[in-house]
Amino acid sequence: MFRRKTSGVSAAETAARTVQTAGQRIAGERGGRAANRVTSALGLGRISYCNKPNCLDCN
Repeated sequence: MFRRKTSGVSAAETAARTVQTAGQRIAGERGGRAANRVTSALGLGRISYCNKPNCLDCN
């Protein structure tokens, strides 16, 4: 019924990005930092963005 992904992002990265987005929407930059602490403590990794507006990795 369910297929396993053969490419794309991992479940851990998806969870980390979801928590990061929620934190930023709720509390802005401070929420993003808090979300990084939570996901790092859970072993899901950290999400970081640079300040370059034309960065291909962040945008």
